[in-house]
Amino acid sequence: MITHQLATEKDFREIYEMYMDKSSNKFLTYDTMSSENFKSIYNELIRTNTLYIVKDGDETIATYRLIPKTDRQSHICYLGGFTIKPNMQGKGFGKQILSDIKKNAQAAGKIRIELTVSLDNMAAIALYEKTGFLVEGVVKKNYKLGSTGHYYDEYLMALVMD
Repeated sequence: MITHQLATEKDFREIYEMYMDKSSNKFLTYDTMSSENFKSIYNELIRTNTLYIVKDGDETIATYRLIPKTDRQSHICYLGGFTIKPNMQGKGFGKQILSDIKKNAQAAGKIRIELTVSLDNMAAIALYEKTGFLVEGVVKKNYKLGSTGHYYDEYLMALVMD
């Protein structure tokens, strides 16, 4: 059984390794960096109460951020930084995690979950589409990779829950 919980200081190493994994990093928020440099970023993420870990039993298998919007958009949350450990990918965890996120968001009164995903991230796009997310548009030059110096476009995707 998988569980979701807010990340704590003790989860630093596992989240750092997932964020800096070569296959995942190019699609996540932060360029590759040392654990010392990531520590201050991580501490700030912890303070926001938006960083989650997903466990299968005692093993951390994934992480994501779920950021509630406010005021006129208080019915929306933004899903970001979603990544699954490479050795856990392709086992159905992605669909289960997204299903749980949807249920938890609905229970919190949310009716829309938004995310952005690189046009090059075909596996993630396929997963999001399988779980009901639809492409709503393209956000041009939405991020820049330090390793290439290039800007990349992303799809804006959303799941509207009626």
